[in-house]
Amino acid sequence: MYKLTQYKDPSAFHDRVYPLLMEDEAANNLPLGLVNTMKTSDKYKDPLLLLVEKEGGGVVGSFIMTPPHYLVGTLKVEEEEILGIVQRLKTFCDALNIAVPGFVSEKETASQLTNAWCRLTGKGFKVRMNQRVYQLNRVNDITLSKGRMVPVHTDQEELLARWISGFVADTEVTPMSDEDARKRAKDMIENESYVFFWEVDGQPVSMARAARRTENGITVNFVYTPSEHRKKGYASSVVAELSRLLLKDHSFCSLYTDLDNPTSNKIYMEIGYKPVCDSTMISIG
Repeated sequence: MYKLTQYKDPSAFHDRVYPLLMEDEAANNLPLGLVNTMKTSDKYKDPLLLLVEKEGGGVVGSFIMTPPHYLVGTLKVEEEEILGIVQRLKTFCDALNIAVPGFVSEKETASQLTNAWCRLTGKGFKVRMNQRVYQLNRVNDITLSKGRMVPVHTDQEELLARWISGFVADTEVTPMSDEDARKRAKDMIENESYVFFWEVDGQPVSMARAARRTENGITVNFVYTPSEHRKKGYASSVVAELSRLLLKDHSFCSLYTDLDNPTSNKIYMEIGYKPVCDSTMISIG
């Protein structure tokens, strides 16, 4: 038997789930990074934090959701035990009128969660993205493109907002309004340490950012190049240089890729990123 316990205090939740997530720090960079961010900021409004415990047997998983994003599931249980856990999850969500738009999890876990949820609800599903999680401990000696990496400045807020919108349109299921993109850009510039453009002759041509720190690592994301600047090695260059910078203060970098995009996966492996596990983003409804 399993029980689900909701936590309102991210620090208390972190203390309970931390040992389980740290068993595979790079693979669990998303839930670890989310909880670490919640401990130090109010960036996420009304997050759902659920601990999964085996009766008398300790912590075996967690569910984390930052609306409107998908529920991030981490479970270390046998497949035949998934249905019972999802039954409790559905009962909890129904009681509080919480909508679950989908799941993000390790590939097999995501499939099992989705099948159980759809069996209980009668709903359908759609795979939104096949993902791969990578880890980097050392940057390979690659040839960089022309240009240099520079931090994004306050007077570039509008450009950053447009690129954030472009990134979200390319990669995420949940759309972002122009106003939200401007807010995100302003927050990145004012409150984050690792937001960079790759510039050629003073013109930004690509970007990358790092966030979601874990105990020993940090995640590279928001890698974006406008269509007119693609296929020139700019993304490779900015990710390589940002990763090299991050490794001065962190043991490793991690990132997610779209597994169906062979170009980006090839680029990251050339830089030195090594596959850790596969993950799937699945929408419900």
